[in-house]
Amino acid sequence: MDQQELNNRCVTLFQSPRIQTKLWNPRMFWEVGRKLNTNPDELTEPKVDLCELEVMLSAAAYEPSKCADNLNQREAGRADFIRRAVQSGQRPFLRRAA
Repeated sequence: MDQQELNNRCVTLFQSPRIQTKLWNPRMFWEVGRKLNTNPDELTEPKVDLCELEVMLSAAAYEPSKCADNLNQREAGRADFIRRAVQSGQRPFLRRAA
């Protein structure tokens, strides 16, 4: 999955009702400038690693992740750690976008 597709998946997951109950602001994960209210089509410049964000959002939305295996291969146990943190009610720190 290329970065554009991955970003689109993250934006779609972010709009999920389960994610919306978390009250996470898009500016936590994407560059939005000085805007207080953003549209989904404005979320194009990620602040964090998109693969880690996809794993976190998937876990919070109770959907299977498409990046977890790739992330665990890149760094053993990283996706599992993110999933466990979300399942226990935490929001783990995500690495900066490259």
